[in-house]
Amino acid sequence: MPFPPGDMVAAFGRHLHFKSLEQALCERHPKVADREGSDAGPGELIEDSTPRTARRSPSPREITDAVLDQLTAFGFGDLEEGDAELPIRSEAFHIAWHNRAKNLSTSEVQRLNGLAAASGEDVPKRLIVITEAGISRPAAAFADEARAFVYCLDRTTGHLMALNSRARETLLPRSNPTEQRLEPW
Repeated sequence: MPFPPGDMVAAFGRHLHFKSLEQALCERHPKVADREGSDAGPGELIEDSTPRTARRSPSPREITDAVLDQLTAFGFGDLEEGDAELPIRSEAFHIAWHNRAKNLSTSEVQRLNGLAAASGEDVPKRLIVITEAGISRPAAAFADEARAFVYCLDRTTGHLMALNSRARETLLPRSNPTEQRLEPW
């Protein structure tokens, strides 16, 4: 089914935004860039090349760095590196890592949102979920109502993909991502 013209413009904008994020990621993390491939075109031989071995999966540290860089580029300005227990810390957001193979359900998002609200000392924190699976439609609808952000992490590349509409809003290209204002509670 073809996209309506407005959706094509938005999709192209997202494509350009992801390309710029990919370029920034490769510049900041050369190990990730080394796995992306070479500049040789199809049919061209690379002189002095050695046979390629299977790609090595990014380490947990590389994945955390890539996620932190992307979330910062999406406009989450107060994020900082944490420790092994909480890899990414924030004063305004509760970052939950969902490592199960099963898609997020509404009850799971409600539970995580409750934990996020309770983790704030004076003001409830907003929820950011990083998952390796998907999300059900009702759970995505609840996440939007709760003003939560849900992203899917591709562990082979370290890229984040938005899973709910509130998270997709952060992906739109901006001239200066740190100037993005989030809605107050």
